[in-house]
Amino acid sequence: MILRPATVEDQLALESFDVGDTTAPWLGEVSEIVAGLIGWRQDPGHGHLERQVVVAESDGGIVAVLAHERIELQGVGALPDHRYLMVVAVRTDHQRTGVARVITESVLKQLQREGVRTVRWLVHPRNVASIAFSRRVFPEADETQPPEDRPYVTSCSGCSSGAR
Repeated sequence: MILRPATVEDQLALESFDVGDTTAPWLGEVSEIVAGLIGWRQDPGHGHLERQVVVAESDGGIVAVLAHERIELQGVGALPDHRYLMVVAVRTDHQRTGVARVITESVLKQLQREGVRTVRWLVHPRNVASIAFSRRVFPEADETQPPEDRPYVTSCSGCSSGAR
């Protein structure tokens, strides 16, 4: 498996990326997000967020994708030491193989080397597979459900309970 930055040439593969049963509200949303990642990354109005899209490629095809950006606070701006993990998606025929763990841990280690102190992400509370993954791979993550994020659960790797 090769991890690499996504390219414009990946657009068609991402548009047809099979995440599974999109009738589940969170998978429908994930499918839409993945299909629009190249445009999201290239949005000129958000260059200050340093949006990044990483794909995992195996046997010539994209089997997983991860996207993240700087966290931005109103009145403060983009925070270089804090990232928001927007999506991690694995193609259905590669789910439960460990590829989500590999791409997520690899990207988080790279971000840590670059000086990033915290990474936050949201998980729909009915998405038990993603919640179980988050708890298993990142047991130290602070997990809350702030009112502004409902119905999602916010997890934060690198956060202490006082670092909200």
